[in-house]
Amino acid sequence: MKRISSRWAALCTAVFAVISLSAVQAHAEARPVPVTAGDKYALRSVGGGGLYVSAEVTNTGDVEGMLRARKSASSVAELGSWEKFTLHTDDKGWTATLRSEANGNYVTTERNDTGSHKNLLRARGTNVGEWEKLHLERQSDGTYALKAWTNDGYKYVTAEMQDAGSDNGLLRARADTVGSWQKFELVFLGEENASDEGGRPAPASPAPADDFRVMSWNVCANSNDKCGNFRVEGADLGSQIAARLGTDAEAKPYRAVFLQELCESHVKAIEQALETKTDTGWDVRFAPIKYTVDGSTVKAAKTCHNAGSEASGWKDRGSYGIALAVPDSNVWYTSYDLPSPENATIGGTWTRREQRTALCAVLPAQALQFCAAHFSSGVVAEDPDGKKRREQAAKLQEIVHAYTPAGYRTVYGGDFNSVPPDSVLPPAESPDKPLDVMTSAYAADTECDEGESALQPRDGKDTKPLDGRSIKIDYLFGPSSATVSACDVQPIAGQSDHYPIKARFRF
Repeated sequence: MKRISSRWAALCTAVFAVISLSAVQAHAEARPVPVTAGDKYALRSVGGGGLYVSAEVTNTGDVEGMLRARKSASSVAELGSWEKFTLHTDDKGWTATLRSEANGNYVTTERNDTGSHKNLLRARGTNVGEWEKLHLERQSDGTYALKAWTNDGYKYVTAEMQDAGSDNGLLRARADTVGSWQKFELVFLGEENASDEGGRPAPASPAPADDFRVMSWNVCANSNDKCGNFRVEGADLGSQIAARLGTDAEAKPYRAVFLQELCESHVKAIEQALETKTDTGWDVRFAPIKYTVDGSTVKAAKTCHNAGSEASGWKDRGSYGIALAVPDSNVWYTSYDLPSPENATIGGTWTRREQRTALCAVLPAQALQFCAAHFSSGVVAEDPDGKKRREQAAKLQEIVHAYTPAGYRTVYGGDFNSVPPDSVLPPAESPDKPLDVMTSAYAADTECDEGESALQPRDGKDTKPLDGRSIKIDYLFGPSSATVSACDVQPIAGQSDHYPIKARFRF
């Protein structure tokens, strides 16, 4: 964001950003500490008398970032960054990885240590690899046992309460069975992809007239190696997004940019690119897509593929998800879990399925709200019959209309992985069927392409090229009272497997 304000702490975007550090944090960090989006947890040791686990980031040498059951607290409000972790997964929820809020590093099982520190847990990993993976096993009493793969096979993480001195309460993977020292409560602390200023502020009244632009683009910057943006880093992606806004003069009226399939580490660079392009301040909010972790009831943020290469060195890009860029007059934002397919056995194979999200932010002075989403895909392993996409569309309508205070005008959109109701494409040829997913949205609101064809008014320009055909699955909707003065799809292929869609709304 371009300006500095007293509400920085409350409004800090969930991004890989350099933030103000205490002397304690600065001493221990090897890289900028991210404010990581996703579900945040504390670990409370059952056998350790209810002590919370801390990452001791001020330690040095081979015990820097050591995890220890040491913090006594009567409520979670007394916990600091040393006791806070976000939950991640890079294998669709087969395992989970803890990331320390204190130094931004992933918790690692030190397989090659010896003696009483063999398999010690430390917050020191800069990427997610085999040493950072933990299996969660929910116990009959609701607690969890954490199991790590060591050089001696799978071992349960133990809080070493019998050890003396500086080793008392340290965590290491060494047990073959689960007792009280191997049990931990996963205490949910909330999400980092939301502001902490309570509910939406009241919109301006009366709502002012406005004339502005919005863009949505699935940038394909993570898992599809056929896209030019595969493994791309933030500066490159930010430049691409800024260029899609047009000339500097054309970019100035933009009030929102919806982005899908990107990584946390992209976000700060995108914010900076938008500020340079428009010469005004921007905030970029991020929300991760998640997986339910095997053996548990908790969800972990999907981890992006690393940038770089094995030869040049891997670079962590954080979580994978969606983003919403808005002017930095934004004072409230939050994410919503969308109904998503549950993990299930499909064709004899246990299939872990993405838990999708929506993300909204408001500009009270303009009485504007923007909401972005990325629905489940129509492939066999996700939502082939469209049931969950219908539920996701209904939930988004509820968010946009029922959850929003009177007076706000909402523009929403994103990659909805569904063709329009009046699409002329035979449903049998489309993996993104059925045709009725977006029916309720067209009934309630105005899509930027709507009405361009008298024969197929609920249709529009194709946004995704496929072999032998193209389809529309990206949308921008505004209120039925809004006027759409322009709707443009830029057929720019190569970097992404989607085209950007841009609209101009007048209220």
